[in-house]
Amino acid sequence: MNKPDDISWLWRFLFTWRTAIGVIVCVLLAFLVTMPVVMKPVYESETIVYVPLTILTQQINQQGIGFANEHEVDSYIQILKSNTMADSLIKRFGLRENKGQNNSNLYKKLESRIKIEKTRYSSVSIKVRDQDPEKAAAMANSMIDLCEIIKQHLFYPNRLEALLYSKSLFEQKASEVAKLENELDSLEKHSSLPVLKNNWRYTKVMNIYKQELQELISRKNRYELAQKDCDTPLPRVYVISPAMATDKPEWPKRWLMCVLAAVGYLFIILVIEIIKRDTGKIQS
Repeated sequence: MNKPDDISWLWRFLFTWRTAIGVIVCVLLAFLVTMPVVMKPVYESETIVYVPLTILTQQINQQGIGFANEHEVDSYIQILKSNTMADSLIKRFGLRENKGQNNSNLYKKLESRIKIEKTRYSSVSIKVRDQDPEKAAAMANSMIDLCEIIKQHLFYPNRLEALLYSKSLFEQKASEVAKLENELDSLEKHSSLPVLKNNWRYTKVMNIYKQELQELISRKNRYELAQKDCDTPLPRVYVISPAMATDKPEWPKRWLMCVLAAVGYLFIILVIEIIKRDTGKIQS
């Protein structure tokens, strides 16, 4: 009878021709099961982008060159993960299998195929999986174009509203300044300049006019900045690495499946052998 700490039987059990044949059979089965004919492979394409500045004043200060801060990167990622993006992808690539298909199921299916994350270098990684490698690459690249369109639609109404508001403030102040100019002109027509210098009303209106004129110039500058902001297209993302179709499937990993099959087989027969030996010791 073997001693409790004697494990030499283990090596004799593992290194036998029966065990070797079993391992080979399991590896062959795993290899055959993961063939493209039996199990359709899934390909993955990745694109990496840097989000640009979206605030006009920062663009001017940095001459239109620069990367967005953390908050703008997070906002960009939220657009990529939004239902609006999902609807755009579904429409562009015809992902709706039938007209009555539930949107929530489509969103979940699409979410399982797309992975979006911020890298440690503050760039954004977009990974798309599909059984067609060309389609996976096309979807990843299309997400960048669609995100630019969505971003324009999101920002433009606010920029237009800011422009109209700045315009109304400018026009209001211009009207007030025009009234003061008319009042000054009226006073100057009825009196000479030496007399007007001692006229308290003229002096008061002139002081108010100077203050209002400064405010008019300030509002005009803000209006021109809002006009420029509205007319200037938002900067596009910097595509560092566009998505490319690959001929190497991401799943299944055939070598890993074969290794797991071999290890699983060895584990099962080892457990069975240990149970047999323990049962034999109890009976003896």
